[in-house]
Amino acid sequence: MNPLDSGQMAAKRRREAYRVFISHSHKDHWIAKQVVKLIEEAGKGRIQAFLDERDIEGGESIAERVLKEIRKCNEFVVLLSQNSKDRPWVLIEIGVACGRGKPIIAILNDVSPKEMPEIMYPHKAIDLNDFDQYLDQVRKRIKKGTK
Repeated sequence: MNPLDSGQMAAKRRREAYRVFISHSHKDHWIAKQVVKLIEEAGKGRIQAFLDERDIEGGESIAERVLKEIRKCNEFVVLLSQNSKDRPWVLIEIGVACGRGKPIIAILNDVSPKEMPEIMYPHKAIDLNDFDQYLDQVRKRIKKGTK
């Protein structure tokens, strides 16, 4: 490979947005929208969060788009609440992210770590009240990726 090509590719990667997939129950859509807003603001234009209700258009296949977005994401964030922790679709999304080797971050909303789905046990969770911790961490990941 030509060194110029690799340099151009690196510059292109820096310009591309860091992609975060948000998994949640639709009963928690207000919280999910706030999470997306905070993530995108924290990234100052360098983070693009995927939120199904905002980003899937009428007539589009929900399942196909969700799978495509999980494949493209840099990390997978799941908002775990009493509404979502046992929802089949949320569990399927977590399984796809695990199968694809995506970093998975659980944000807990009135759920204890012991109540998380079994597939999430190996992952350190962050309480929604400490969401600033996640924002600091994602900023660091973006900064590392742009060097």
